[in-house]
Amino acid sequence: MQKLFKRKLAERGLKGKVRANQSGCLDQCEHGPNVVVYPDAIWYGGVTLADVDEIVESHIIRGNPVERLVLNDDCLNTPECNHRGPKK
Repeated sequence: MQKLFKRKLAERGLKGKVRANQSGCLDQCEHGPNVVVYPDAIWYGGVTLADVDEIVESHIIRGNPVERLVLNDDCLNTPECNHRGPKK
């Protein structure tokens, strides 16, 4: 997915202005694949290759987060998220 983000950013003239880094699941594996856009600190979950164009065009270029993919703040870095399985 990172390579596709890099390619789409370069196609829009953003190479060297916007960075697409690869990481693990960022401790949010149950929501993955995950994408975080900084400096906005918008977390996206369940992202597919088909979503890359929309994230680049809507959020990175126009500044409008893709609401259908945004993870709720109450699901980030908390053991109480309803997406997590039962505690063992």
